[in-house]
Formats: sequence, structure tokens, C-alpha cells
Amino acid sequence: MKNTIANTMKSGLILSTALVAGVLAIGSAYTQVQAQDKQDNVAVQSVTIVAKRMSEEQKIAFDTAQDATHVVMISAKRLTAEQKMAMDKEDQFERSQLAEKTPARRVQG
Repeated sequence: MKNTIANTMKSGLILSTALVAGVLAIGSAYTQVQAQDKQDNVAVQSVTIVAKRMSEEQKIAFDTAQDATHVVMISAKRLTAEQKMAMDKEDQFERSQLAEKTPARRVQG
């Protein structure tokens, strides 16, 4: 009778260990997939910098100013799908406008 109880306990312990290992493996795999998805979503980002053009005199004065501390503030927010589509359309429009203004280069051959 003691062997039967011992065998049942060993089997239960083995099954419990296998169950816990299986749950951990599935949880680990799921976490890695989510991390990869987040990396894929973050990979395409763009930054637009807007500034006025400075003359040579302004550039020299800016570079030689000793007491000036320069601070750059960057802020961002997550866009909705509709906002992303609107920005993509705007970018396409701007590119088409730029392409119309830029004369085509001739290739000599």
C-alpha cells in the first residue's frame, strides 16, 4: 500500500512539475511575441524640424554667444489610425507638390 501511495505522489509531482513548466514556457513565448510586436510598431518614426533660415551673420552671432544655453524640447503623442492616415495623405500630397516643382534631370547616355 505504501508503494502505491508513493507512486501516486511521484506521478502527481511529475505531472505538476510538467504543468508548471508548460505554463511558464507558454507565458514566456507569449511575452516574446508581444515584445517583438511593439518593436515592429515603433520602428517607423519620423521627426519634422521647423526653423527659420539664418544669415551668415546670424549664424556667427549664434555660435559665438557665450551665455546662451540652448534647449530642445521634444514632445510626442500616440496617433489614432485616422490621424495616421491623414498624415500619410498629407505627406503624399507634399511629395507630389515637391516633385512638380523639381525639374526632371536629363540623363545623358
